[in-house]
Amino acid sequence: GIFTSVDGGATWDVSHNGPTNTPVDELFWMDTKLVATTYGRGLFQQETATFSDVPGAYWSWSWIERLYAAGITGGCATSPSLAYCPDSSVTRAQMAVFLLKGMHGSSYTPPAVGGSTGFGDVAADYWAAAWIKQLAAEGITSGCGAGNYCPETIVTRAQMSIFLLKAKHGSSYSPPAATGDFTDVPVGYWADKWIEQLAVEGITGGCGAGVYCPDSPVTRAQ
Repeated sequence: GIFTSVDGGATWDVSHNGPTNTPVDELFWMDTKLVATTYGRGLFQQETATFSDVPGAYWSWSWIERLYAAGITGGCATSPSLAYCPDSSVTRAQMAVFLLKGMHGSSYTPPAVGGSTGFGDVAADYWAAAWIKQLAAEGITSGCGAGNYCPETIVTRAQMSIFLLKAKHGSSYSPPAATGDFTDVPVGYWADKWIEQLAVEGITGGCGAGVYCPDSPVTRAQ
């Protein structure tokens, strides 16, 4: 039988005649397709795109589909169709939500804000107030300086390296000293060791031709 999935592999539907309860031996990604192999029963794959603005041929389609399937994101719009806005930049407020859901699971909800977020530029009724306060409580961020968080400021690729590594390894983590792997990130750059460690762990390969583009904005696709 041939089975297809439209939700990143969470469920599979029969599209042609065949067994409906078939054990899956292996799941893997082939380019932009989620493929399942079953012993003696065939090769099954997912091809349907969840978001109208992220077709299957888009360079990060498989990663975006996995984020959606894991409940980390619901996209950026639901009308007239579900959209992800892959080329839009990510703000520091949005990053707080992405990180905490990635760390704690899609059903995670941070504690209530209470009287204050702890940041002068994040009011208690701001849409991401609870997420921002919790991100600071877990030691992932201390803000952008002078008691502020700068929630609407766009996250740069350099800042992203610190966010991701602290979220992965814990607030006390400090990477090894930098050696100068990227030509546009010299040793001594404020985030040099964070950027290089992100590459060591296979989370980034830079932005091309031996460079990292540390001051470029992070997009939702990235």
